[in-house]
Parts: sequence; C-alpha cells; structure tokens
Amino acid sequence: MRGEGIYAIAPAMPTQLISGQTRVVGIFGDPIAHTRSPAMHNAAFRARNLLYIYVPFLVRSADLPRAVQSIRTLNLVGVNVTVPHKERIIRYLDVLSAEADLCGAVNTVVNRNGTLFGDNTDGRGFLLSLQERSLSPRKREVVLIGAGGATRALLVSLIRAGSARVTIVNRTRAKAQALAKAYQSLGKTQLATFPLDTIRDSTLLQNVSLVVNCTPVGLHGEEFLPFAYTATPRDCLFYDLLYRPELTPFLQQAQAARRPIMDGRRMLLHQGALAFSLWTRIPAPLTVMARALNRALCS
Repeated sequence: MRGEGIYAIAPAMPTQLISGQTRVVGIFGDPIAHTRSPAMHNAAFRARNLLYIYVPFLVRSADLPRAVQSIRTLNLVGVNVTVPHKERIIRYLDVLSAEADLCGAVNTVVNRNGTLFGDNTDGRGFLLSLQERSLSPRKREVVLIGAGGATRALLVSLIRAGSARVTIVNRTRAKAQALAKAYQSLGKTQLATFPLDTIRDSTLLQNVSLVVNCTPVGLHGEEFLPFAYTATPRDCLFYDLLYRPELTPFLQQAQAARRPIMDGRRMLLHQGALAFSLWTRIPAPLTVMARALNRALCS
C-alpha cells in the first residue's frame, strides 16, 4: 500500500508447507530484494524438519521502530538485520550480546518471550570461513580496507583472535583513526591507520597474511583502486566480503597476481548458520545451506 514502509517480499514459489503451527523468521533491510538468505535458511528448516519459514521484509528507516515492535506483536522467532539498520536497531532492543555491544551493530535478533536479544554473528562467521582455509589470524598482520560497520565487526574478532597487527585503510582517515582509538584497549593487537591511496605502497604489505575488502566497491563490477598485489607474500589471502556469481575486480586482480582469493559467501554461510542455531537451538545443516546458497547465487 502507498505510504507504508514495511513490506514482505513474497517468494517466487512456496518454499515449504505453511500451517497454523508455522513459525516465522525474517530479515529487515532496505534494499532487500537481492538477499539470498531466504534460500539458505528455508533449505535448512526443511532439512531439519522444522515448521519455520524465513521471509524478507523491506523496512524503511523511518519505520524501523514499528518493525522491531512487530517482532513482539506478531511473535516472530527473530530476524536478521542488514543495511542500513545494523547500528540503529540497537536502541530498540532489550539485551545485547557482548559481541554486539563491542561492535555497536546487530545482525541477528532473537525473540525470547517478548524480550528482544541482539547478537552479531558476522565476525565469528568470518573467522570460521578463515578456518576452512586453514588460516588463523593469530600473530598475523592483516589489512582491512574500509572503516564501516563490517570493518568494525571484523576488527573486534581479529583482536580477540590475537592478530599481531591490523591496519585500517580508508578514504577518510579520520574515520579509520576513530575505529583504532575505540578498540586499541581491547587486546594486544597493534592497530594502524592509513589513507586509502597507501594500498599502492609496497612497504605496507611485505608481511601481510590477509587483505580484506570491507567496502561495497566492486559489487556492480566497478574497478578497484590500484593495489600493490605482488608486494604481498605469495600465500597472502585476498578476501572480498562481497559475493556475486563472478569475481569482483578486487579478486580478479589478486588472482592475476597469483594470490589466493576468497569471496564473502562462506562468511555469509557461517554467520547464517550461527543465527539459525540462535533461533532454533539446534545445529545448522551447513552442507545443505551451502548448496542452497550457491544455487541462489547462480540463479
């Protein structure tokens, strides 16, 4: 209806049988039509024989307070939260996990009998995806490109994991410096900041084990800034939090430099699996979710 800012995006076809016992989980975001999370989670619910369904909701910023209240009113099991609501939603929740409190952002909400609990599974999902590549960030040097909410979640997890040094490069250096100042006392990790154009500087990258693009640059195929890819060690992993059927320009150039690469779909998978367990209190069927996610990305 015109004038309304909260919409349920109907799936193209029914994903499972709906009954009077069906429980509803959702995702709040704007935009939301691109999300692959429904395919992943609905496949997981079917695999575990759960009477749950996952629905995307288009929530305008002005309507976020009402949308959060609807979790209680409609007795939703919970929701995922994506841009642009991850930070602002905190003020409308009752309880936060330590992780969400540190990150200042929430990507998963659980309705506990009317009490709304907010958590952030992004950083843990990121670390789990690194484990699949047998890469531990402990005592390693890492470069994070960007200084937004995604960077904050990864920074908290990297510090907790014992990274030796994390360098944040960002177009606006002051924003990167604010992040470093906020988290410097969290652990023993050395934090450094540089303006974005220093990614061309080979001396910055000589001992780096991991470079992560935390920006949206490349989502629509736009070129990434010049980067000294070959200045990194041969085994330095280039990780783009973006995911799409084809490689982003950032990963294309890293691959051309014969460096290992990884996109964001495994992080998406693992953060989703963690959210699934928060809602259902049972282990997520990871293989099923991965298969459904890959199908959705290629459709």
